[in-house]
Amino acid sequence: MNDRLSRQITFFAPAAVMSGWAVVLLHVIASGHLNRYLAPMFHTYVLAAGIALLVLSALHLLLYQPSPDPSPAAQRLRQIGRWLVLLVPVVAASILSPTALSNTTYDNRKPDSTYPMPTFDSIDKVNVQNALAADPNQPVPMEVTDLITLANSPAQMQQFVGRKVRVVGLFENDGGTLKLVRWIMWCCAADAKPVSAVLSGNTAGDWKNDEWLEVTGAAQFPSTLGHVVPEIEVESIKPTQEPDEPYLSP
Repeated sequence: MNDRLSRQITFFAPAAVMSGWAVVLLHVIASGHLNRYLAPMFHTYVLAAGIALLVLSALHLLLYQPSPDPSPAAQRLRQIGRWLVLLVPVVAASILSPTALSNTTYDNRKPDSTYPMPTFDSIDKVNVQNALAADPNQPVPMEVTDLITLANSPAQMQQFVGRKVRVVGLFENDGGTLKLVRWIMWCCAADAKPVSAVLSGNTAGDWKNDEWLEVTGAAQFPSTLGHVVPEIEVESIKPTQEPDEPYLSP
């Protein structure tokens, strides 16, 4: 009895482990927690890995259980299948895995570089023009990264000076300088970097660090020694929910 139970545990254990990891990966995706750990461009790979683990666990149960057909051909086919289950994931990982250290890594991590910001493409420029043409009394929804991108584009920046904006971010009291912060994630949470806009004006309130706030105010772009730092001259602040994508991607 004990030997039979031991054999059953030994047989089902690999499938149980693979299925367990598949459930964890799929749950992380379904619950939205993956947004905290990986940039959106990698979410599809996690989904593929979860599905692949479920398929491999099913193949293990199919190929490694005792065969009711003792024919040599069937046995050979099952043996080939067992080897493929072991080799295909290893070969695929070695072929498909990207280069860890590349020009992209250099650009993102060299000490004198600034973190890459989203850039205005043709659609963004149309949206900007539409926003500027809209009612100036209505705030334009923007991200902290949008303000930073504008700060690096003098022509666009001049059009937005004094424009009312609405921005969501994390509150940060940086040594007395109040900031609205978002984290930019290139690959995963380990390489995330903070970017921010300074808050001035009506900032009164018992705000706590890492609290999600919705800030409405006028966009300003003061320059210090040629370095432009985006600033929001606050009209109102209120707590808000964490966005579906807590990290931004460049």
